[in-house]
This record gives sequence, C-alpha cells and structure tokens, in this order.
Amino acid sequence: MRERITGLIDDRTKMLAAISHDLRTPITRMRLRSEFIEDETHRSRMLSDLDQMRSMLESVLSFLRNGRRLEAMTLADVASTLQLITDQFGDIGRNVAYDGPTHAMATVRPDDLHRAVTNLVENAVRFGAEAVIRLRVSADQLTIDVEDDGPGISDALKQNMLEPFVRGDEARNMDEAAGFGLGLSITNAIAIAHGGTLSLHDRQPHGLVVRMRLPVRQQSERSAV
Repeated sequence: MRERITGLIDDRTKMLAAISHDLRTPITRMRLRSEFIEDETHRSRMLSDLDQMRSMLESVLSFLRNGRRLEAMTLADVASTLQLITDQFGDIGRNVAYDGPTHAMATVRPDDLHRAVTNLVENAVRFGAEAVIRLRVSADQLTIDVEDDGPGISDALKQNMLEPFVRGDEARNMDEAAGFGLGLSITNAIAIAHGGTLSLHDRQPHGLVVRMRLPVRQQSERSAV
C-alpha cells in the first residue's frame, strides 16, 4: 500500500511538473505578442502580468523538483556561505549585514543551504528596509537567523507560513514584485533534509526572525521527504 501511495504521489508530481513546464511556451508567445501593443500603459501591465505568471511557474517547478534530487553532503564553511550571500545582496543595493564568526565548518548540502538562506533574505528585503543574517555555533548545532524590520507575521499564521503557496497576512501579502508562497516551504524542506528545523519568531520592536537550526554533523542518507 505504501508503494502504491508513493507511486501515485510521484505520478502526480511528474504531471504537475510537465504541465508547469509546457505552460512556459504559450506564456513566452503571449509576451512576444504583447510587445506590439501600442498603448504603453496597457502593454506594461500585460507584460507585468506575464512576467508574474512565468515567475510563478518557475517557482512551482523548483518546488516540485526540490524533494526529488538531493545534493550530496560535504564539509563546507557555512560562515563563508552566509558572508557571500550578504555580499551578493549588497552588490544589488540591498541593506544586508552579517553577524557571526569568520569561519564555521559543518557537513551540509552547500548549494541547497545557499538557496535556502537566499530565499529567506529575499523575503526579508522585500518586506523590510534592512536584513541581518546571524550565525551562532555550538558544539553540535548551527543556528542561522535571518531578521528583517518589516511588519512581521501574526502568531496565528506563523506555522501555516511553512506550507506551500501560503503568502502570509495582509501586511506581507503578494504584490506585483512579491513571490508565491513557495520560498519558505522550500527552505523548510531543505532544513529538514539536513536533519534540522525552521521556525518563525517575532523581532522587537517589529519585524520577523526566521530561524534555521542545523546539526553540525549529519548523515548523508537524510532526505527531505
């Protein structure tokens, strides 16, 4: 029975991924045709809608693929990864700071970790004017906090925010530049794949703290599902 259920889930995932992939072609054609709309305001709005649709499809594809291919675990300098992310956001004019040790070695999936923290910082700078990435290291655990000074998330919605396609309350709702509620769920899956956890907390006087706790040493066979 378990194998049958797993097979049904896999088939559904493949179908959704195929549909999402195939939809990119007509969206691209529509975008090319929209370039010929003479009214500048109408053209701009149409292109914005199509770009948002394309972004949503890419997010869905990324989410569907996330649990199917796991990067190998390897020893990496987590502190250097977080400093690199800080510099990358700084290069595009975002106010992001790093607070933590210069070096911190741990067995992780480096690309997945980079992706997870990048997702968190993207959310932080979308809803706040500044963000801070904090790293704390103990003998057996890494704690990565991504803080913002935005409006925060109500207590009633904090746990739901880790579910796919949940975008938060009105203060952090989707606008033309926002995402589609997949970033936190993907990051949560990556944290679980490391044998860790992801949680949301209030920042004083306002804002949000997203906390990722990871064991310093993990077993390579851990998976996200």
